[in-house]
Amino acid sequence: MLEYIKKALSKQPDIKKDLYLHSVPVQALQPFTNNIDFASVIAKVESLVPSRLLNNIDVIYVANLKSFNRTGRSFNAMYKDGAIYISPIQDDAKDLLDDIVHEIAHSFEKEYQDLIYGDEGLEREFLAKRRSLYYLVDNKNINILNYNNAEYNAKFDDYLYHDVGYDKLRAISSGLFYSPYAITSLREYWANGFENYLLGDRERLKDLSPVLCNKIYHVLEDKEQ
Repeated sequence: MLEYIKKALSKQPDIKKDLYLHSVPVQALQPFTNNIDFASVIAKVESLVPSRLLNNIDVIYVANLKSFNRTGRSFNAMYKDGAIYISPIQDDAKDLLDDIVHEIAHSFEKEYQDLIYGDEGLEREFLAKRRSLYYLVDNKNINILNYNNAEYNAKFDDYLYHDVGYDKLRAISSGLFYSPYAITSLREYWANGFENYLLGDRERLKDLSPVLCNKIYHVLEDKEQ
């Protein structure tokens, strides 16, 4: 992936490279498909996220990667090896803002692992919701053990997305999860929560996921629990 980035940079020498998120360089290797004010989005993120939460990010790239399209689905962003990669295919500025904040949440998970996951409270909250969801989904052809696994499982993710469907999940899980993507795994429950704590309906998130909100509060305030 780094070789791809290096080649893209060498082919586009006149790309503007003086955009920063706090001290993290932001490089748009490809233009956005919609007319998005990228600098304004970055400024918004900077106003919301403390610089100390970017310690594990070396650079942010905008580039259309092959890995954004897999298992019949399209993804807009990912964090990997110290970099956030963002697809230039975005619905609008809000969509882009959501993606960046979501990936920032993944970037510092390991650094704040003890605070986020150490007491297993977040996992207990997540799995209790998953078990409740199992009895709401009108299809018992999949073993409940899949719902009791907090780790990401590609087959289970595919089942939720393709077989159950996000429209149905959104309707039946609205009293458990902020959005269907939060059901995917414990890590996505965390990142989806962080994203919506800053950008969504915080009061609704608090009502749905009090443990999650407490963890986010302590990370943002840099406090021990």
